[in-house]
Amino acid sequence: MNDKYLRDIILSFMIAGKDTTAASLSWFLYMLCKNPLVQEKIVREIRYVTSSHEETTDVKGSVESIDEEALDQMQYLHAALSETLRLYPAVPVDTRCAENDDVLPDGHRVKRGDNVYYISYAIGRMTYIWGQQAEEFKPERWLKDGVFQPESPFKFISFHVCWFKNLPWQRFCIPPNEDSINGTSSLLSLQNSQ
Repeated sequence: MNDKYLRDIILSFMIAGKDTTAASLSWFLYMLCKNPLVQEKIVREIRYVTSSHEETTDVKGSVESIDEEALDQMQYLHAALSETLRLYPAVPVDTRCAENDDVLPDGHRVKRGDNVYYISYAIGRMTYIWGQQAEEFKPERWLKDGVFQPESPFKFISFHVCWFKNLPWQRFCIPPNEDSINGTSSLLSLQNSQ
């Protein structure tokens, strides 16, 4: 492995991470616009968790009041983000190349070098996986008694390839020691200023 190869891999991760985050945030904002009741629940949760019960236009102050502890308490926001990723995954179609001959769980044989595609966009809408309301945006499907309940990575595959259990949530969190505002903090600022 040489420096150029390493540079290209790091650049690829950086660009891919920004593109997928931007796409996910765009879909999330779209879903909030289409579902004003969900938007209102998120606003109420933000105000409750941050103890800011009055409307504000102080974006910087709002963002500064949101730390990792506050984000951990935002169960409904977490559910709404996960529901958005279920319906609109950042990578809607992906492929893998078989390194060896293998047999898939359904009995289909795969030869070394074969490409296997999976379409997470379609999987997120399958009624036999997600129920009869699979095509509906329902953040409540992720909550049990008001607490976020993650799904198996084999059912919710939008971030199946990631290493961290909570990466869909963490990738939207406030970056430590950065002046820039992204992800959840940007969304919370937008929501809090309404």
